[in-house]
Amino acid sequence: MLTRAEIQRFPKAELHCHLDGSIRPHTLREIARGQGEMIHANLMELTRKMVISTNAKNLADCLKPFDFVLPYLQTEGALERAAYDVMEQAAQDGVKYIEIRFAPSLSMEKGLTVAQTINAVAHGIAHGEKVYGIDGNLLVCGMRTEQEHEVAKVFAESKNVNSKLVGVDLAGPEPDGFVDKYKAAFPIIVDGETVQLTLHAGECGCAQNIVDAIHAGSKRVGHGIAAAGNEAVEKLMLENKTCIEGCPTSNVQTHAVASHEAYPFQRWMKQGQQLCINTDNRTVSDTTLTEEYFQMAHHCGMTKDQMRQANLNAINNSFATQAVKDKVAKIITEFEAE
Repeated sequence: MLTRAEIQRFPKAELHCHLDGSIRPHTLREIARGQGEMIHANLMELTRKMVISTNAKNLADCLKPFDFVLPYLQTEGALERAAYDVMEQAAQDGVKYIEIRFAPSLSMEKGLTVAQTINAVAHGIAHGEKVYGIDGNLLVCGMRTEQEHEVAKVFAESKNVNSKLVGVDLAGPEPDGFVDKYKAAFPIIVDGETVQLTLHAGECGCAQNIVDAIHAGSKRVGHGIAAAGNEAVEKLMLENKTCIEGCPTSNVQTHAVASHEAYPFQRWMKQGQQLCINTDNRTVSDTTLTEEYFQMAHHCGMTKDQMRQANLNAINNSFATQAVKDKVAKIITEFEAE
């Protein structure tokens, strides 16, 4: 079985990583103190506030740590520092390419504009690229707790702001039939080339949301776990070469799957699905990409060839430029553990 050290060294790509759920506790403390805000001096206590409770009953419970973090992400400096922190973690995790997603509307309580939030995150990513020699881009999330016109406004104000913005998403609690409510907003910013569409869909049990997302033009689906065992939906994903942004630990924590052993890794890989593995939220889920792949090796029998294929799926379905895709795919293809 693959060891954590072998997996950590392996060059990886990650497509589904939330900024506000991935800031390390010591970085959040640094951000808060820089704003003159009081925050837990005890790092263990601070960490408990930022990680999913073991008593979480559902997705809503799992979203509570975000309420604690977001008040500190209301300045350009905080957003830039947070993005750099995630890039630093990715580099330490053996990641060569990462897409970091965030919702501008959740960082505008103190007067920032959509453009200011995007540029701040982009600057943090660019700083991380320069220091660590990895590549990164950002995705903008509209929130499903907001009305369609509010999401449309965010998308309109995001357009052409920064070349690091390569995709958009909808995040938050997942109601059945959400795609129809928001699909008129997608063409405002999605052009299928410089900005593409991925949607959280099938995270909480509704497979029809995955179908709707694909029909609305989504190239990827976040989580997509509701498709497991649904042959019609799995066939649709396969026919459309829809990339599944798998997040096993997160799915276990939200009770979407019973355990890591129950995650459909082998089923989807053997079907030829465009499955890739992701952290979702590094801090909130208390995980790393190395750990996610280790769980697949330990509980699902993932082989090194399958790990390589999953990471090739990730980079090939990324929203990066073709040059970046080719560069990272070459590194993944040619890498051999020492």
